[in-house]
Amino acid sequence: MNTEKEEIIKKNLSQDIKKIMTMDRNKENYEKFQNTIKDLKPKKCIVKFGWASGKAIGFTLIYEKEGNGNPYNEFIEGIEDKAKAFHFIMGLAPTIFHFNPITVVNNETHLMFMFKLMRHE
Repeated sequence: MNTEKEEIIKKNLSQDIKKIMTMDRNKENYEKFQNTIKDLKPKKCIVKFGWASGKAIGFTLIYEKEGNGNPYNEFIEGIEDKAKAFHFIMGLAPTIFHFNPITVVNNETHLMFMFKLMRHE
């Protein structure tokens, strides 16, 4: 069962990532991201993240297909350590959402791709 603090961190994490993704400067990459997940109804999403100190946070998402979930919500749910991810994002203060659809792997059962939240330099 989630505590109130965990729910607040989850909500803030979700809002902060969405805010970065939808900034005007990220419009093109966000549209590519939306086109990639537009028809996806996932069962779940496995999320791994790592960081380049002071530069970027990289996310790898592996969606299991043939469910009825919302891709963005399943992404947030799939982050195991939401507090850690939230604190990394707060510390980095990224303003760039980088997504390259060339790196998408899409087969019958899974959809896998990567994106980065980066600091503007």
